Amino acid sequence: MTDHDRRTFLRALGLGTTGALASTCAAGSVAGATTITVEGAGYDIWSATDEFHYYYTEVEGDFDVTVRVDSLADTDDWARAGLMVRQTLNDDAEHAMIRKTPGHETSVQWRSDDGVDAQSTTSGGTDEAEVAGGTLAADWQRLVRSGETIEAYGSTDGSDWTLIADISPGEIDFAGSAYVGLAVCSHDQGTLTTAQFSNLAGLSPDSNGDIGDVEVAGSVATDSGDGGTGGDTDPVVSTGSASEVDTSSATLAGSVDDLGGAASAEAAFEYRESGGDWTATPGQSLSSPGSYSEPVSGLAGGTDYEFRATAAASDGDTATGSTNTFTTGSDDGGDTTPSGEGSYVHYEDGFADASWFDDGVTVHRVTEATRSALEDAVQASGPRLVVFETSGTIDLGGDPLEVTNDRCWIAGQTAPSPGITLTQGLFQVSANDCVVQHVRSRVGPGDSGSIQGNDSINSADGTTNNIFDHCTASWGVDECMSVGYDTTDTTLSNCLVYEGLYDPYGDGSDHNYATLVGDGADNVALLGNVWAKTRGRVPRLKSGTRSAVANNVMYFFNEATNMDDDTEASIVGNVYAPQDLGDTVIEGGNAYLADNVTDPESTPLTGGTSELSSRPLWPSGFSAMPAGDVESHNLSYAGARPADRTSNDSRIVSEIENRAGDPYTDSPYDYWIADHEEVGGYPQLPENTRSLSVPDSGLREWVDQWALAVEDPDASPP
Repeated sequence: MTDHDRRTFLRALGLGTTGALASTCAAGSVAGATTITVEGAGYDIWSATDEFHYYYTEVEGDFDVTVRVDSLADTDDWARAGLMVRQTLNDDAEHAMIRKTPGHETSVQWRSDDGVDAQSTTSGGTDEAEVAGGTLAADWQRLVRSGETIEAYGSTDGSDWTLIADISPGEIDFAGSAYVGLAVCSHDQGTLTTAQFSNLAGLSPDSNGDIGDVEVAGSVATDSGDGGTGGDTDPVVSTGSASEVDTSSATLAGSVDDLGGAASAEAAFEYRESGGDWTATPGQSLSSPGSYSEPVSGLAGGTDYEFRATAAASDGDTATGSTNTFTTGSDDGGDTTPSGEGSYVHYEDGFADASWFDDGVTVHRVTEATRSALEDAVQASGPRLVVFETSGTIDLGGDPLEVTNDRCWIAGQTAPSPGITLTQGLFQVSANDCVVQHVRSRVGPGDSGSIQGNDSINSADGTTNNIFDHCTASWGVDECMSVGYDTTDTTLSNCLVYEGLYDPYGDGSDHNYATLVGDGADNVALLGNVWAKTRGRVPRLKSGTRSAVANNVMYFFNEATNMDDDTEASIVGNVYAPQDLGDTVIEGGNAYLADNVTDPESTPLTGGTSELSSRPLWPSGFSAMPAGDVESHNLSYAGARPADRTSNDSRIVSEIENRAGDPYTDSPYDYWIADHEEVGGYPQLPENTRSLSVPDSGLREWVDQWALAVEDPDASPP
């Protein structure tokens, strides 16, 4: 009698299946003492599509895999962790999974074909259950493929096994090879859950990555239980995103998440034209887990490329990350859009997106440097692109200027040199789905006499999906650049924020702040920015906010990153260089902290912050650069038109480089109406003009190429 016949016979007798099958394990496994920690976000593994993090390998034919689920953080009753077999890595793929959840016992789910709704032993597939109620109290899981049948078992001790479900051909049909591994889902799109596994046998995962449209990137780490001194486990490597993509080159990013007990690993990439042969980059030796990047050149224009991170550990073990893609720009005038810009950090790396922008938008031209001309363009209706055929200073006359209608892209990079600067009025995005690029705003005190709300740039309360990229915001009276209350999906990337005003009205009013993230703001990405010469709020993360603060530079402040008790943040790869510190640089709140540095090193980093073991949120696909690279990068790329900076922006960058400059702009109102020896009052930029030839197609690429032209001194306009 075959094993399958025996199981069928026992089930017919109502006896179930236990014990005897525990001895069979496929060759190759992660050592039993190894703890595997998988962080995963994602809304669900259910319905017709999935979102989760997967640690897996491709397996040909039959397999027999066991694992113990030691713990799973309770982000939701239906968060889940367990063994999975999956036909492909597509989000709608046919699959079967043993799932452990915080609010329920262990059960089995499956999707019988690509794109159809999943079912389980507790919902829609109860007839397949071999245990009462379709669930079993079990920490141990076992997944077996025997020919065309998938069998799922549970156990309390890893020895005696009980069959939970036996999914036969016709109900689910896998091809010869499939992906087998550990799947983790938080059931909360913007939050990571953490699952710990041990005693994995019958499987050696060699890749990991997010499946589906996951908002926060997951990760994998292994611990051999020997304090990192040894152990025969594989390294773990993750593939990041491609940046600085143009017609013939790109920069690839990845991370080595775990050395697998080895002393070091050679980290590299493999890349190819889609479907072609792989080319390997030179290796970089890493002696500890961390991020890395590598430029590649000689690429073909207008071409889809695939790439993946690799690691070769010093003990001979290897690993390969999941495959990501990018597309080079067209070198023949075509409409292929490059997936990168001039700088390492891109606005696409945040939570907001600009997928609404296409060739059907209306183009509005600003032909004179006046408030009325700009107002007509930004307050028009419908999806629109605002371009500039003039440079100059636009005096807002002391009143706020608002973007009032959704889907507005303001491309300050299209202006002739030296670009556009707004003065004497708040510039506010009071709409959704907007992008503001390469604009400067220097509000100054004006004549209102009011501290509150007198920012240089901000987003209005309740707005969603807005991006501020490569902007300069300075001389604010309240904050210089802020995010509104109860907003969602806001990105501030590559911005230069500096010199909030101290006592601007000569009455002792003292804000002099940088950036506030208002109460209830969710999915805020603050990436690649420079904050300089403000008293505090660098940034200030208020009550109920959730933010990713990564790869920023903070210079000359008294207080820096302050958080309320219920604030959550991922604070990674930042450089804090206080020259007038009155407190620790990160204060209060709940935060995941990694690779943040202070200059001088003796500066205390945290005080009263509850440190989280995993990132509570993280932009999908974003890979933080090492903190050691951040200052030089940001000083090269932050702010409006970094390849075409005005004197004040250049002055600030020079002061940071030389650790110089007065601590704050501490003169009152006459600082702005008189010729100050350093600042010289409000700027009066020349009004240079030109006529733009706006293409009928390939508009997104055209806008990106204008951005590249003012970010990279070696780039040319389209």
